[in-house]
Amino acid sequence: MRISKDYNPYLSGDKYSNGLKVKFLMESGDELYRSRSDVLAEICTGKRIIHVGCVDHDIDSIEKKIKRNKWLHKNLCEAAERCFGVDIQEDGIRYLREVLGYEDVAAVNIIDEEFEPFVQEEWDYLLLPEVLEHIDNPVDFLSGIRRRFIGKLDNLIITVPNAFSKDIIKGAQKDMEFINSDHRYWFTPYTLAKVAVQAGFSVQRFIMCKHGIVKRRSFARNAWFRRHPLMRGDVVMILSF
Repeated sequence: MRISKDYNPYLSGDKYSNGLKVKFLMESGDELYRSRSDVLAEICTGKRIIHVGCVDHDIDSIEKKIKRNKWLHKNLCEAAERCFGVDIQEDGIRYLREVLGYEDVAAVNIIDEEFEPFVQEEWDYLLLPEVLEHIDNPVDFLSGIRRRFIGKLDNLIITVPNAFSKDIIKGAQKDMEFINSDHRYWFTPYTLAKVAVQAGFSVQRFIMCKHGIVKRRSFARNAWFRRHPLMRGDVVMILSF
């Protein structure tokens, strides 16, 4: 789905409304209910990508997700022509390289550190999956990425948990919030676009998806989410530099 250009003045801050109603433009394929991993793997098939935050939360999380076939970096490596994983967790990167055998990984702060493969080679996408909600200042973070990679990359892909998720709303109705304790923010498609535009990016499109695996036997639930894409668990946003 896309956000109409009519909302660009609001995203840039040139116009203001305290009751803006944002209507998204649906496209072919928006009715499909897929997992975040499947969506990203499809986008990255045959591409050369940089995966930021490849370690996940920690080594224990990696091992659990591998057993359930939910570890994103593995799925991206299988789909992409080349997938280079970076993370600031040195222990995790060491585990990926020495235990799991991934050679294209590095412990790098992509904003503050120079890294030759990013400068000397050509890449199609930079991916920030489930990273931005952990960052103290997301606008500054994305601005730093844009300064570092503009002219070297064309597209950035961000994914975040969706504040409109049906499961989140159900929890709120019971006076509870279900959240990763390290998250700083909840995002909606509009607020995510606002952050990205303030950082200097242009929003291309959104894909709403499920955070985890889509269970094929959950016929009624899957049918409901096909009709209500804005209430799916994850937001994928594709940006241009």
